[in-house]
Amino acid sequence: MPILLTALTLLYPILAYLGLQYTSPSVVAGVLMGLLVLRFAVYKSKAKQEKHVKLMFLAVLILLTFSLFTDSQFGIRFYPVAVSLIFLCLFAYSLIFPPTVIERLARLTNNDFSPAGVKYARKVTIAWCLFFVLNGSISFYTCMYSDMQTWTLYNGVISYVLMGILGAAEWLIRQTVKHKH
Repeated sequence: MPILLTALTLLYPILAYLGLQYTSPSVVAGVLMGLLVLRFAVYKSKAKQEKHVKLMFLAVLILLTFSLFTDSQFGIRFYPVAVSLIFLCLFAYSLIFPPTVIERLARLTNNDFSPAGVKYARKVTIAWCLFFVLNGSISFYTCMYSDMQTWTLYNGVISYVLMGILGAAEWLIRQTVKHKH
C-alpha cells in the first residue's frame, strides 16, 4: 500500500490530466482528496513527527477543496507550485537554523561529518533552494498560462527529469569532493 500511494503521488499530474479528460474538476478533486487522506493515514506516525508533511497535507487539501467546491482546475493545477514552495521554505529554513536538510539526510547514513562536509551540505541545500525557486516559477507559469497538456508535461515529466539530473550531478560532485577530503 505505501508503495502504491507513493507512486500515485508521483503520478499526480498525469492522474489529474487523465481525470480532467473524462470528468469534472470537482470529481477529480474529490478522488485526489481521497487518495491524499489515505496516504496521510498510512503515513500517520511519520506525518505526526514531520511538520512539513502536515503543512503539505494541509496546503494540498485546501487547494483540492477549492477545486471541489468551485469545479475549477485551478486548485488541482496549483499543487506542484505548492509543493515547490513548501520544499523551498523547508530547505531555506534549514539554512537559517542549521543543520541543513541535506546535512540531516547525510547524517542518516554517516554520522561522522567533518566541517568540510557541513559546508558542502550547505552549498547543496542552496542549490536545491534555487531549484525549487525555478521549478516553482515554471510550475506557476504552466498553471496560469499553459494548456493542460503543457502543464502535465512539465509537472509530470520534465520537473522529475530535472530533479533527477540535479540529484545525479550532486552525487557525481560529492564523489569528487569525498576523494579530495
